[in-house]
Amino acid sequence: MVILEKDLGLKELAKNWLSYLFNSEFLSKNTVDAYEQDLALLVEFLEYYKSKTINREDLLFITKQEIRSWILFKKNKGNSDKSCARGLSAIKNFLKFCIKNKLIEHNDITDMKAPKIRKNLPRPIAIDKINDILGAIYVLKKTDWIIKRDRVLLFFVYSVGLRINEALSLNKSEVLDAGEFISVFGKGGKARMVPIVDKARELILDYIKSSGFEESKALFVNRFGERLSASAVQKLVKKAREMLDLPDSVTPHALRHSCATHIIESGGDLRSVQELLGHASISSTQIYSAVAKSHLLDVYDKCHPMRRKRHME
Repeated sequence: MVILEKDLGLKELAKNWLSYLFNSEFLSKNTVDAYEQDLALLVEFLEYYKSKTINREDLLFITKQEIRSWILFKKNKGNSDKSCARGLSAIKNFLKFCIKNKLIEHNDITDMKAPKIRKNLPRPIAIDKINDILGAIYVLKKTDWIIKRDRVLLFFVYSVGLRINEALSLNKSEVLDAGEFISVFGKGGKARMVPIVDKARELILDYIKSSGFEESKALFVNRFGERLSASAVQKLVKKAREMLDLPDSVTPHALRHSCATHIIESGGDLRSVQELLGHASISSTQIYSAVAKSHLLDVYDKCHPMRRKRHME
């Protein structure tokens, strides 16, 4: 447990909380950044709501009515149920941290239930469209080694269902010195082993030789030899999507969804896919079964002669 000074101001208290999340709770940087933003947005809302500068005590003794008003405000601004639930999770976590450090004894908000989140089925990308995206890179990029980098990165993400940040955090040595499997660190720093197919290894070796940045330890680098950013990959896929007139659902993360869905459509079992993706719970993986079934019904509806006949009646 972190020992805090009792007279810490709000900014210092928030910094200690965020440091605790990252270094002791091992939450991912993305989650910590999101929680930091949620806390800042809550403070901004409270200053508007209460017409005063918000201090530490205003947060420590925040009321359920204030939180409900904040969530309603977020919804009216177009925030999703998921975003609202995460915001509540952030403030609950903050208050529990303060309780652990004996700054307060209790706050009823820690018992509040999050708003229900409507689960939308992931929208996988068809295999032929993935090939179209990989082909589009030849048109979008002019430098040979960057073309090779972008093609192998997207292929690699799709081949084993990586999160973009998981792929971008890899070092060359972790791939070049590995056998049939490489170690990947997912959410919360949790490690898992994923296979590296021969084609991916072949493309990676070719890309590294062409890049000219042998001294860089990062596997995927930008034109300055620094580790490639997630935003650069998002921009790349957006350009390919727009060029090919594909829907907005075609994103880097959709490649991960596509990997899972295509494996299950081909007869793969849920447990194997769960292990491949690094899901803590099988329930997170089961959604891909629903996607695969939906795809099967769609194919049946369009192609089976009896089904078509029934539609004509």
